[in-house]
Amino acid sequence: MTRFTPVLASLAALALAAGCDPYDPDLGPTPFKCGSGDVCPEGYTCNVDIDVCEKTGTGATIDAPAFQCENDQSLEPNDMPNNAYITPIPNARPDYALFGLAICPAADTDHFRFGVNAAGTNLEASVVGLSDRASLVVELLNTNGTVITTGAPVGGSPQQVRIDLSNRLAVGDYFIRVRAADAQENNYNITIKTCTDPLPCD
Repeated sequence: MTRFTPVLASLAALALAAGCDPYDPDLGPTPFKCGSGDVCPEGYTCNVDIDVCEKTGTGATIDAPAFQCENDQSLEPNDMPNNAYITPIPNARPDYALFGLAICPAADTDHFRFGVNAAGTNLEASVVGLSDRASLVVELLNTNGTVITTGAPVGGSPQQVRIDLSNRLAVGDYFIRVRAADAQENNYNITIKTCTDPLPCD
């Protein structure tokens, strides 16, 4: 036995030098393959999507960071037409843009009020959401809350939804409503333009 002692001592020294605990229960992030009926070691869960035991608290689903909503509380509440955010259209200018807005929580709706002071006014309204999220719904409402028209995704850029309305608006107030179609939170920017010249509005 005595002739093996220096070897064992050397191995122990190497383990300590490497900071390795031979009794460490941590088996790494994905130590074993598994299936839907398999049991994983304590502290691990079977991810049946990829058939491996994952350390509890890790993995794409468990570890996915929470969606970060933009802070647009200075505009809230604007969930209904009667508390809509009032844009400076048309009294101060014919167009207006807002950035860093959010549909959060997913059931949130945002309303933006603008006015028309000339019959036959044209409208452009564009909403751009995050590219990795489904398109938002953009609607034009009258003062009764009736939907006049709904925006459509711009070809090749589904995150951009746009309303183009020519020579349709009478004098009065209108609302742009933005909401989620898929119960999914999203951040977005909005631009509203009015003009009497043919579209596009400059």
